[in-house]
Amino acid sequence: MNNNEWIRLEGLAKHYSDEKKITDISLTIEKPEIFALCGGNGAGKSTLIKMLTGITKPTSGRIFLDGKEVDPQSFDYKKLFSYMPDEMLLPRQLTGLEVLAFFARLRGISDGKVSEVLQQVGLYDVRKMPIKQYSKGMQQRLSLAQALMPDVPLRILDEPTNGLDPFWVFRFKEIIQEEKRQGRTIFFTTHILSLVEELADRAAFMQEGKMHYCDSVDTLVQKNGVYTPLEKVFFK
Repeated sequence: MNNNEWIRLEGLAKHYSDEKKITDISLTIEKPEIFALCGGNGAGKSTLIKMLTGITKPTSGRIFLDGKEVDPQSFDYKKLFSYMPDEMLLPRQLTGLEVLAFFARLRGISDGKVSEVLQQVGLYDVRKMPIKQYSKGMQQRLSLAQALMPDVPLRILDEPTNGLDPFWVFRFKEIIQEEKRQGRTIFFTTHILSLVEELADRAAFMQEGKMHYCDSVDTLVQKNGVYTPLEKVFFK
């Protein structure tokens, strides 16, 4: 284990059928860093995140934290991270404030923190509006807000920029960079490779349930001292 390694995934696999499976995923996550998991629809990104968060039990493989194997379904492990799913189904009759207040009570978070994250994601002025009146982008920002509330060392975000307009993609990058400055690790999935180049320290690429690349973004885009866009690195 290197000095910066925090979480290690070793041989994670999930077999649904012979045709649909995640195979032998091994990677390390450092602390603090911004780690991007890239790939198209159906590549296996969300399944890997569900194994990492304990939502889905791997068919095989192990997860280590600080060099010790952990049970991803254990309560002690789950206290270490917050999670933003790729789609958050919320009761549409509730307001944004009511939703965040519910999540805050589950984790013993103060009302003051709820107000803080509402302002952070630009929803404070519409906090008493029912979610059914929220746009797709507003709902996505509310989902991000619930993941930003807990004071935990790891944020796990599944396709966090889906539905965001250009301004809020820009603000998302600022928020994530500040999270890293505060000592947190951010592990997120995306299919937007330009976002990865701008934001991530390291990146991995999945296709058809397999890992094909995993390295620092600087290393991936520099070949013999010449810049190569991630699109060409991953798809040629």
